[in-house]
Amino acid sequence: MAKQRMIVTDDQLLIDMDLLFNAIREADGDWEKVESDMNDYLATIQAMSEYSGDENSKK
Repeated sequence: MAKQRMIVTDDQLLIDMDLLFNAIREADGDWEKVESDMNDYLATIQAMSEYSGDENSKK
């Protein structure tokens, strides 16, 4: 069975610990950069969701 790595809700990213720690390792331990990247990713997903909701309300 496939492993779920990330769940995105309206205001949260629920991330697999392995994925998170691998991202920190790839950033040479710069957890603040990883935190910023994850916040940017969440903001992008939220904007996409809002845009999609806007499109659906026009139909």
